Amino acid sequence: MPVIDGDLTIRHAARRQAQLLDWLALAGPDDTLDVSQVGACDTSGLQLLLALRRSRIEQGRGLRLRQPSAAMSEVLQRSGLGDLLR
Repeated sequence: MPVIDGDLTIRHAARRQAQLLDWLALAGPDDTLDVSQVGACDTSGLQLLLALRRSRIEQGRGLRLRQPSAAMSEVLQRSGLGDLLR
């Protein structure tokens, strides 16, 4: 299971997008992404996760976030996307 460590923010969006696209290309049936090490997340990070989820759904799969960090949990709660991505 892939782990996102560090920040999911606009400052890191390009690098994170590349990591997520690599995972998407290699991902098998595992629909889980470990976000326990995410230090910060903003709307850019959420957009990346939603785009990844959409791509997984187009492949007949899904996306679940495992063990969201406190920062990730807060962003999911504030955005109302917690149920969608957990």
